[in-house]
Amino acid sequence: MHTLRIVTTSWDDGDERDMRVAELLRSEGLTGTFYVPTRPYNGLTLLTDPDLRRLHADGLEIGGHSVSHRNLANLSNAELHYEVQDCKAALEQALGEPVTMFCYPNGRYSMPVIQCVRKAGYKGARTTRMLSLTSDFDPFEMPTSVQAFPHRTPAYIRNLLKARKISSLVKYMANGWGSRTWVEVGKEMFDHVLQYGGVWHLYGHSWEIDQLEIWHDLAELLRYVSHHDQVIYTTNGQLLSLAAQEKKEYAITDAQFSL
Repeated sequence: MHTLRIVTTSWDDGDERDMRVAELLRSEGLTGTFYVPTRPYNGLTLLTDPDLRRLHADGLEIGGHSVSHRNLANLSNAELHYEVQDCKAALEQALGEPVTMFCYPNGRYSMPVIQCVRKAGYKGARTTRMLSLTSDFDPFEMPTSVQAFPHRTPAYIRNLLKARKISSLVKYMANGWGSRTWVEVGKEMFDHVLQYGGVWHLYGHSWEIDQLEIWHDLAELLRYVSHHDQVIYTTNGQLLSLAAQEKKEYAITDAQFSL
C-alpha cells in the first residue's frame, strides 16, 4: 500500500504560453517540470533562455525534449545521439545547472532510445502513458495520470491496451468513464490518491490548452488538487527520488485503483 501522496505536473513542447501555466501553478502552490526542445516545434514560439532561467529560479524544473521533436525511435544512432545529447547540453548552458529529466517526443521510444537517454546522463524520462497512479515504475518509463485534453473513449482504451491493463479496461467500460470530462477523470483519480496514496501526475501542452480554450478547466483542476497538507507537491525529477525511497519499503502497485 502507498504511504506517500504525491502530486506532480509536466508540460511539453516549450511554447511561450508555458509561462501562463507556470503562473497558474505558482498561484496554487504547485510545481512541475517543463520539457523543452531546443528548436521551435510545429511553428510554436519557443521559450527564451531568460524564460527558462525565470522558471528555474521559481523552483520549476526544466527537462529535455530533444532538439527538434522528432520521433526518436525512427532515427539512426548518430541522429538519436544528436537529438538527445545536444538538447541536454544547450539547456544546461542556458540554465547553468544540470538537466536530469527527459520526455520522449510524442511518447515514442524504444529500448535503444532509453539506452541513449540514460547514456546522455539523464536520471529519468517521462512517457505519455495515462491512467496510472503508481510510484512503482521504471525511471525511464515514467507514466502519467491524466492529460489536460478532452480525450474521447478510444484514446483511453488504446492507452490501457498498450499498458496491458486489461482489468482496468474492463472497469473503465463497466463504470462509464467514457462519459466523463478530463477534469472529472482528474478529480476522481486525485481522490483515490488522497484515500490510498500514490502519484497523481497531470501533463499537457500550453499551446493546446490555449487553442482549445480550456484554461478555466485547467485552473479548476489545479485548485482541486492544491493545498492539501498530506500531499507532497513535487517536480518530476524530485518524484524519482521519492518513488525510489518508497519502493525500498513497499511493493507498490496501482491495482487498487478502480476506474
